[in-house]
Amino acid sequence: MFDQFLDFMLGRWFWIPAIFFFGIFLIYLGKRRLRFEAQPDPRYDLIPDEDVKKFWRWMTRFDIYRSKFHIYFFGPLMIAFAIINGIMLCIFNAYVFDELMPTKKIIFFSYMILFSFGISEAAALGNSLYGGGSNVSNNKSAIIDIYKCINFHSKKELEWIKKNLKPPIGSPKNFYKREIEVLKRINYIPCCWTIGRSLWFITWSVFFIYFTVRIYQDNFLYK
Repeated sequence: MFDQFLDFMLGRWFWIPAIFFFGIFLIYLGKRRLRFEAQPDPRYDLIPDEDVKKFWRWMTRFDIYRSKFHIYFFGPLMIAFAIINGIMLCIFNAYVFDELMPTKKIIFFSYMILFSFGISEAAALGNSLYGGGSNVSNNKSAIIDIYKCINFHSKKELEWIKKNLKPPIGSPKNFYKREIEVLKRINYIPCCWTIGRSLWFITWSVFFIYFTVRIYQDNFLYK
């Protein structure tokens, strides 16, 4: 029973429609993000530190560029990949040969996908309490949560905060210092997100194009 289920999951009748609808979902998600970012966020004015405001604006631009990339390139690429391969595999009954992709290439693609995903998703404002990875909405919420802890004082007022604010019950003495230290991550997050997401998109794009070209070559061009 499990073997039949696994064969179905790996079969062309599952992953081709799955990729097609995932491409549509990416376009929908991109449009929803654009609508969200077009709305003014009143939380922005609550932030007292200019460098954090600058990071907030950068995240907004990042979300807009990523959304447009999903709408105009990556989403359509996945839809085209599904349609082209669906025509070759399901209508013309093309085969996916065992030597379609050497083991070394599979390992390379897998490593690049995991490596790039790790770079972008490991860079976030906070631990499991805030989380978020490269999710802009979650990271913006994390910023507000941190400033709520220090009553929206500037992070430069650490000494005043430690003297005048009491940590929550059960929290360590360095609670406020630890919360403010989290904000230092804004210095490297832009670099991690840009590099990680760029590598991730490039790797998947090359994989989709390579996969499609090889199926066409093996079944139609060299037949």
